[in-house]
Amino acid sequence: MFPEFKIKNYLRELVRPWKLGSLFVGMGYYIWGARYYSCPTWDIPVSIIMSVLTYIFSPWTVNSIYHLVGCRPKNWGAGMFLCLGVVYLCASGSYEVYNLWHLGSWPPSTYWVNLYYSSLMFFAAGMLWRFQGTLTELLGGLMLMDSTVRNKHGR
Repeated sequence: MFPEFKIKNYLRELVRPWKLGSLFVGMGYYIWGARYYSCPTWDIPVSIIMSVLTYIFSPWTVNSIYHLVGCRPKNWGAGMFLCLGVVYLCASGSYEVYNLWHLGSWPPSTYWVNLYYSSLMFFAAGMLWRFQGTLTELLGGLMLMDSTVRNKHGR
């Protein structure tokens, strides 16, 4: 039902310098926000937890969603349900569990805002990190795509 998955290849992709660099830039933004925005449910540990979970799971999840929607294998709906469950666990479930442990209450007051924003960030990160290749290859592909679009529209 899901696309072929080889853990060795997946781990090799996760340790590419440009992917790790973008993880740390994104995590740095969240840590900065935790320090400078006054949100009672947003702190440094939850920023790190959610960033790391997104980094590990978003490429597989987004790639699987592309596969399931594009190929519609048998039981693709069950696969989509599983993928959306992974999104929920990484983008909101970890946040809820952490805040239940940290603040002692559930749901956090910022539940819906976090669910929306974190889900969008999960999908955006997954679309970026699902690319298999070097930063040079990624940028080259984007430049080629840009020139193709410009030529198609006569610009």
